[in-house]
Amino acid sequence: MDMEAVQDPLTTAEGVAEFVVLAELSRALSERLAGWSVDGAGPGSSATMASLASRLDEHSTWWTERIPESVLLEGERTAASGSGRLVEVLDLLDVPASDRNAAVVPVLDRLVAYLGALAERLSPLGDAPALRTIRLVLADLVDRPR
Repeated sequence: MDMEAVQDPLTTAEGVAEFVVLAELSRALSERLAGWSVDGAGPGSSATMASLASRLDEHSTWWTERIPESVLLEGERTAASGSGRLVEVLDLLDVPASDRNAAVVPVLDRLVAYLGALAERLSPLGDAPALRTIRLVLADLVDRPR
């Protein structure tokens, strides 16, 4: 998720990598926020975290549906899975319970900005399903904590 990269059109292999990372990121964020919502350490934010967790879990499914199942792309799927960037993002959420809302804000803001940049690289015709997924995810995150 390098936002400084040149904005060339996305290749199929790059799309596979993007969607694998987005699916795994959404799943990992969902799991972390779901855990926060029930651990009792942050009762003031538990409803927000539960709502975000549910939405991010659904987003993970949507991203997974965008990943082509072709055997020709197995290497791309494998290479993208378990990205080190995922650990970096999750490390941003290693905060005390009182700082959870504040920790989630930049992570979700960065995700929203990244999806906007990714949309610019997609073709309106060939990538219409992926663009629709991006629009749905962005609409789901409009009411995120800020």
